Amino acid sequence: MRGSFVLLVVASVMASSSAAVVQDARSNDDYTITTTVRLVQPYDIRAMNDEFQSAKLIGEKGGVGTFEITYRPLHIQQVTADPNWRKSDRKMAEYLLPRTCANWDADLKTQILSDLRKDGIDPEKLDDKTLVERVSNWALQRSRFNDQFGLWMIEFNHGSPTIPASLKKSFAENEPKGASLQQIYAQEVFGKGMYAAKTHGACTSTSTYMTTILRAIGIPTRIILTVPACDPNDKSQVKALTMAVRHHKTVQAIRLAATSNGFVNHVFNEVWVGGKWVRLNYNRLGQPIVDANYGGLITHVYTALDISDVPFAKTWGARYALEVGPKLSSVNPYQLVSAKDAIKPGVQFDNPEVPTLASATVTAVLKRGDPRLPKWAKFPDDADAFFQIKEWIKDQNYMQLRDFESGACSAFTLSSHGHPDVLAKLEGLKTSDERGGFQAFAVKLEGKLVAGVSYSIKPQNGGHSHTWRILPSVVWPG
Repeated sequence: MRGSFVLLVVASVMASSSAAVVQDARSNDDYTITTTVRLVQPYDIRAMNDEFQSAKLIGEKGGVGTFEITYRPLHIQQVTADPNWRKSDRKMAEYLLPRTCANWDADLKTQILSDLRKDGIDPEKLDDKTLVERVSNWALQRSRFNDQFGLWMIEFNHGSPTIPASLKKSFAENEPKGASLQQIYAQEVFGKGMYAAKTHGACTSTSTYMTTILRAIGIPTRIILTVPACDPNDKSQVKALTMAVRHHKTVQAIRLAATSNGFVNHVFNEVWVGGKWVRLNYNRLGQPIVDANYGGLITHVYTALDISDVPFAKTWGARYALEVGPKLSSVNPYQLVSAKDAIKPGVQFDNPEVPTLASATVTAVLKRGDPRLPKWAKFPDDADAFFQIKEWIKDQNYMQLRDFESGACSAFTLSSHGHPDVLAKLEGLKTSDERGGFQAFAVKLEGKLVAGVSYSIKPQNGGHSHTWRILPSVVWPG
């Protein structure tokens, strides 16, 4: 059985008094996952060997590299503080200099330090770990999210951004209408402009925003590109990976992440803290390798001093916009070939089953303006109602709703004796306070519900592992 082995390592990693704790990540091979994957550029074998994974290049053909990657999924990155970081980090000058996109200067440094001190953050009084934690939180809170996404269609010639002719249409489709190129670049490409505009964009531009601020205050920072271990657009790859992995929490993360389709990857930072490179994902210092929100099993493929050093327009950008390049399983620039896991002889693991949301009971149907809707719950333009449900799995996030939706019927019939049936379809939006107090699915209705009438819910087709239920006491709005 998949749950028959026990991972005492999981408990021991959390309890430093246990003899089973492995402090050196590179020797933490008690439980490993090894894959063979095909990758399209950009990739760098040097970057692909870090404390979370080891990689070797098997061969290259037709613009595709084949790699064997061994992951240490249970590794927890130890983050220590260095109170003398300013002196210690002098040898890391390469990662402090301003660059094309992370373009801080003396004036911006003065402004950032002044703004930090106004908000009660004094870099002179903090160790590097505390400083990064506080500044990364502060940087996100002071800025708004910007949904521009043309950065991948830009290339840099002698430090100047240009858009190849073949990518101009896609660039325009991913940028706000009516904005000038200067405005677009300022709010998405250049750190100094993002700081002034108080904006941060998708992960790629946020990595520049963070790099600019942290380097300006003296924290060595770089940017890493990551992809999932398998293509979520190819369910056979997802199945192959999850069937090969016996650690249930890792399987769950892979499976939940695989409910995101399309072009899936993630770009974030590493900072030099406590004398080593530590992952900083937005404001999470010590980002683990297993995370359902960021690909499931995170694969590090490339490291850059600056986003301008990454040949996006020739690689991911062209693939994303034009679907060109070496053929793999989908538009994604990676493909799982095989997978296996391994447990070191004599090691026992505590490996409990992970609960999943297999059924959802509708407790209320809420239309726009319903006073029972939380103020933070955004009502989608294309939906007619929210189906509020009662189920919630503690210690999990909103991804459990996505997981339920992937296994449940998305179209169903609402029936009541003596009244016309009403067709209901999920609209894709799921919302939750992530504490179990409120969670709901947006629904589009075809037909009119009769107020006060009890309806039953019935899937339009079978073959689904997850089920919908509805309480007879639900009061339906007209």
